[in-house]
Amino acid sequence: MIFYSCEKQQIDEDLLQMMTAIGSQIGQFIKRKQAEAALAESEERYRDLFEGASDLIQSVDADGNFIYVNRAWRETLGYSETEIAQMTVLDIIHPDSAIHSQETFQRVMSGKNTNRVKAEFITKDGQKISVEGSVNCKFVDNKLVATRAIFRDITERLQAEEALRYQQQQTERLLLNILPGPIAERLKQEETTIAENFADVTVMFADLVGFTELSSTVSPTELVEILNVIFSEFDQLAEKHGLEKIKTIGDAYMVVGGLPVPQSNHAIAIAEMALDMQTSIAQFSEETGRILNIRIGINTGPVVAGVIGTKKFIYDLWGDTVNIASRMESHGLPGEIQITEATYEYLRDRYFFEGRGEIPVKGKGKMNTYFIVGRKV
Repeated sequence: MIFYSCEKQQIDEDLLQMMTAIGSQIGQFIKRKQAEAALAESEERYRDLFEGASDLIQSVDADGNFIYVNRAWRETLGYSETEIAQMTVLDIIHPDSAIHSQETFQRVMSGKNTNRVKAEFITKDGQKISVEGSVNCKFVDNKLVATRAIFRDITERLQAEEALRYQQQQTERLLLNILPGPIAERLKQEETTIAENFADVTVMFADLVGFTELSSTVSPTELVEILNVIFSEFDQLAEKHGLEKIKTIGDAYMVVGGLPVPQSNHAIAIAEMALDMQTSIAQFSEETGRILNIRIGINTGPVVAGVIGTKKFIYDLWGDTVNIASRMESHGLPGEIQITEATYEYLRDRYFFEGRGEIPVKGKGKMNTYFIVGRKV
C-alpha cells in the first residue's frame, strides 16, 4: 500500500503497523476467495466428470445419508433426487446381501480401502441388480465423515456367466451320455487319438426276441417308446452294477465290465446284470401284456477300446472277445444267458449252470458253452 502527500511527513510507526495489518488481512481475504473459486471450479469439473461417468458413484455420510449420487446411479436405480434426499444407504441394499454389505461397511469404517466389493441393490421398481466396485472412507481428526464408492452394474455379466455355466453343464451332461467319464475328460484335454488295450474284460450282447414281430403291429412312435422304456431300465442296471454301456444297435444292447477303469469283478457284475435284465423283461411283459423275451451272450478276454470319428464319435470295442460275445448272443436261445468257457471259469463258484456242450461258432469252429441258470446262495 502506497500513500502520497504534498508535504513531507514524519514516519508514523503506529500508522505503518496498522496499514501492514490491514494489508495482510486484505491479502488473505483475496487469496481465500481465489482458493474458493479454484476449489469450486475443481469440484464442478469433478462433478461434470462424475455425472458423465457410466459407473454408479455415491458419497454417503457417517449416518448413511446420501451426500451425492451421480446421474448413472439415479438412472440405474430409478430414484429421484427428492427421494434420495430422504433415503439412507440401507434403503437400497437388497435383503439377500444385507449381512454381507454390513460386514463390508464395517471393514471400510476401520480404515481399509475395499476393492472388488460385490453387493445387490434394489431398484425403485423392486428389481435386484448386482454391482461390483470399491469403497473407501474419509476421516477428519480420526472421525468418519463420509464413505465414497464407485460401483459397476454387473447384472448382465452375471446373467451371461450363469447362462454360460448352464450351457457348459448341458454340454458336459451330453458328453457323459455319449462317452465314459474318464474318456470324456481326456477328450476335453484335446487328445486326438484314444486307444487302449485291456487284457481282461467281460462283454455282453443282449437282443430282444419278438421285437421284430412287435414292430409290425404297433406305430413307430409306440415302438420307440417301448424300446426307450426297456433300454432305460437296462441303463439303470448298468449304472447299478458299475458297468459301461457301449451302444445299442436296433433292438440289441451292448455293455462291458472292466473298462475304462479296470475292475476285478467284471464277470460277476455282467452276470448279475444279465439276470436282472431277464427279470426286467419278464416284469415288462407281465405289466404290458406284450410278450417279449431276451437272448444274452457273454464272453471274457482282451479287447481294444477307443474313440472313433470326429463328429458323432463313439466309444467302441474291438477284438476277438467282442466277436465271440456277439456270437454267443446270436447262437443262443431265447430266455437264456449263454457264456463261453472263459467266462465260466470266473463264475463257476457263484452260479448254477447248464452245460450246453459244443456248438459251431462262425470263424471259431466248435466251442463249449454254458447257460447261467441262477445264483448260488
